[in-house]
Amino acid sequence: MSDVNEATAALFVMPRRHSQWGGAAALWVTAAGWADAARRRFGHAWIVSPDGVATPEEALDFTRPTGASSSAARAPRVPIDVRNAMKDARQWQRARAFRPGDAPEWTGERLAFVWQHHDLFHHAGENLAHRYGVPIVSYVHAPQVWEARKWGVRRPGYGGLLERVAERPQLLASDVICCVSNDVAEELTRFGVERDRILVSPMAVDANRFSPEVSGTAVREGFGLGEGFVVGWIGSFRGFHGLESVVESFGRVVTADPAARLLLVGEGSERNALEAHVRALGLSASVVFTGAVANPDIPEHIAAMDVALVSARPGDDFHYSPLKLREYLACGRAVVAPNLGEIPTTVSDGTSALLYDVGDSDDLAAKLEVLRGDPAFRSRVAAAGRELAVATSTWDLRLRDLLNCTPYRRALARGSR
Repeated sequence: MSDVNEATAALFVMPRRHSQWGGAAALWVTAAGWADAARRRFGHAWIVSPDGVATPEEALDFTRPTGASSSAARAPRVPIDVRNAMKDARQWQRARAFRPGDAPEWTGERLAFVWQHHDLFHHAGENLAHRYGVPIVSYVHAPQVWEARKWGVRRPGYGGLLERVAERPQLLASDVICCVSNDVAEELTRFGVERDRILVSPMAVDANRFSPEVSGTAVREGFGLGEGFVVGWIGSFRGFHGLESVVESFGRVVTADPAARLLLVGEGSERNALEAHVRALGLSASVVFTGAVANPDIPEHIAAMDVALVSARPGDDFHYSPLKLREYLACGRAVVAPNLGEIPTTVSDGTSALLYDVGDSDDLAAKLEVLRGDPAFRSRVAAAGRELAVATSTWDLRLRDLLNCTPYRRALARGSR
């Protein structure tokens, strides 16, 4: 197929079962967002994983909590380095076993491309693209070994080898690599990927699901937030988010306004430690932990917030593209975010968001106080953020960028790699 206008469908390949990704809901939201945009563009789109074939809506349901708390204490039975090696071995076995083929859903359809989420040892999407003679698109949040190393995951003596045999081949075989930030794009060139095959494609949002029209009343009532000022944050409780500093900054807001509340939406390994920090600061009555929430239910939680936060830990490399940032903006919430990474080029400080210096709890508290004390300014920032999200950050725009980019057009003209 040499003309994308002839396409009637697209395939999206996720390499693991949803239960094997440790609560990484953003990965399923990414696949569902892209697939939903492709369905609007071509008529059909499916997400293929070891769980089977799913629609975009079914993929979003994979973000629903399973009931097991990731914050529960787990005593290590074997040394951490051995456990990491065992996880890598299991992923190798899973990748070898995952070999999707023809399915009734797309039999007879003209595929525009096969999109695969990057993972260790994963070739299923690549094999499907070759089977059908269409471009293969790899989506990379970050190279796995590189990112895990930043999080403190040790692979002594074999990390470099793992990159060469479990990541590099898939990257070099891809016609287009979509990645979330310029920092990740730069890292991909280390694998030998030509820069002209890389498309920087930040996270995006469904601006219809995430909308100012969504009501947060039920969430406010359910968690006893009242009618007061609510600062909110959504994500997984992990160290790199720097939530201890967020809580400390919020403590100063409570001093000025005892009715203010901090709504923390999510679950994760650092939750217990953060709850202890909240108790130590005497803020237990002012900080609400919701637990894990599925992505289909996130809009109403954002709607319960007056101000929505993106956070980071000082000193960490910020190579991410925060999904929450786009969701906050699209919901028409006033956003406060760190002056890091892609964020200063995504929003306009003082217009569509307020930016603060990471690690400066006084600066963060001051930004929150400005928005608390000036509801009219808060509304203007929120409206500008919504307008920005609709104009620049939808999944449809990300798909359009892919279909118009040179490497995709080049691959389409010559057939699959």
